[in-house]
Amino acid sequence: MEVIVRSFKNLRSETNGPYRFSAIDIAGVLLLLAYFLHFALPALSGGFNVDEMTNLYVHWRLGMLKSLWANVCFWKGAGRPAGALYYLPLYHLFGLNPLPYRVVQIGILAASIPMVYYLASLLFSSRSITFLGVLAFCYHAQLANLVFIGSFIYDVLCGFFYFAAITYYVHIREKGCALRPVQVGVFLALYVCALNAKEMAVTLPGIALAYEALRCRPFDQWKQFVLHNCRFAIPALLAGLLTVPYIYGKTMSSTALATLYPYRPRYSWHHFVTANAQFVNQLLYLYHVLYPKGLLVVLPKALLVLWALVFIYAYIRRERGLQLMACWVVITPLPLAFIPPRGGACLYLVLFGWAMIFGHVATDVIVLTSKLLDKAFTATAGRKVSGASLLKFRVAATILVAAALAIFTQWENQRFDRIAGLLSVGQRTSHVIQAFRSLDLYPASGSTILLTPENRFYQNGYYPAFVASLIWNDHSLSIYVDGQADAPVASIGPLGFASATLTAEQIAAMDYIISFDEFRATLIRAPGL
Repeated sequence: MEVIVRSFKNLRSETNGPYRFSAIDIAGVLLLLAYFLHFALPALSGGFNVDEMTNLYVHWRLGMLKSLWANVCFWKGAGRPAGALYYLPLYHLFGLNPLPYRVVQIGILAASIPMVYYLASLLFSSRSITFLGVLAFCYHAQLANLVFIGSFIYDVLCGFFYFAAITYYVHIREKGCALRPVQVGVFLALYVCALNAKEMAVTLPGIALAYEALRCRPFDQWKQFVLHNCRFAIPALLAGLLTVPYIYGKTMSSTALATLYPYRPRYSWHHFVTANAQFVNQLLYLYHVLYPKGLLVVLPKALLVLWALVFIYAYIRRERGLQLMACWVVITPLPLAFIPPRGGACLYLVLFGWAMIFGHVATDVIVLTSKLLDKAFTATAGRKVSGASLLKFRVAATILVAAALAIFTQWENQRFDRIAGLLSVGQRTSHVIQAFRSLDLYPASGSTILLTPENRFYQNGYYPAFVASLIWNDHSLSIYVDGQADAPVASIGPLGFASATLTAEQIAAMDYIISFDEFRATLIRAPGL
């Protein structure tokens, strides 16, 4: 036991030190990209889901200029305006062809991999930690909807700008330099882009402050400590100041997201620990892994023990990167911890912390095993194992761990027909789009159109109107959807959204009446018909 403890303490010298990017790192990044694309490319055959039609319509109705202004006025809490920068150019160029949307979504995720690898290499001085951590991060079967479901583009964009901001920040700080005014501006601009993509980004100032706290140089006098270290924290503090009006806009303004039931916070200790326990169970594959009914799970009370073990491990190892990851897995879930249950793609940022902890634990086990084998060989053969042999063992062990993780991810990815289920999500919208297109109809500007469903195969009453509006691409049209069974009629048009009951006179005055179901549409009335 004494040998194990002594070897564990000596691990620090194996993983700390200057890290230089080399051809090995480039090869590692290319391998990680190939690994990600192996899982991601099947998503190219996916279509639009219902939520994506809603997202696209909202940005289309607002228009590019207003959407750009909404990105500038991020504090007003007007939806997630960064999505317009993705949806509107693609819609303008490709209409409702889902393939380009999937290509760009996968492309953004792929572009994040080299950036995250570089961030990990800045925080950790071991290629093994970096490679294994990013391997666990770049594709996670429990977060497959991040790749396969287009409506999670907000999580993709938020993650991209979040990692871009923190990577840019750490890149400068690891040189021992404070950010200059222009660099602070770039950092804050990236942060605002992340905020405009999704609310998860509000944790970035906390992560930057945690990073600075771990970098603090000790001084004998408290005044010297404050004067020397506070100037480095200015960018994080400015980001925190930007967060205050943003949170107010999201929670207190007339258009506040928090007023909607799915986003209404419930502040309690029970919600906090229960939500975080659910997050850990997903990220560590504890649901449906060894037991089909999910008996092997982290309970809320056990979560606190797990967090404590992570912090103890980070304290013993005395590595700033690992200590930051311990803070990361506690801070980044905060925006999700008090709202109705979330999971899957929403855990994209949280995943990075746990993935890097996994990479660190795996590497420590490999190094510790090699040291124990070296001591055992020395005791039996009377001579030490050569450094080259130990290096070969560690490389082989790292490859073995990576292969085991890849095999497990492939197995988990194929369980319960996960991918087939995700790809089928967009089929309904594809059918509806094809049904409306089959009419070969181009309504005159300013027309009124009544859509009458033959059966209610959708939940959102506005959904057919969203699809029809995007197909005809005319802001002047007023489109009504018959609610059926005495339900109000949902309408959208130049004056916005409405819900009302149409009179017989209003129905008689409609320019077009279209009957439809999921697979076909029939023109009942049209001018001149």
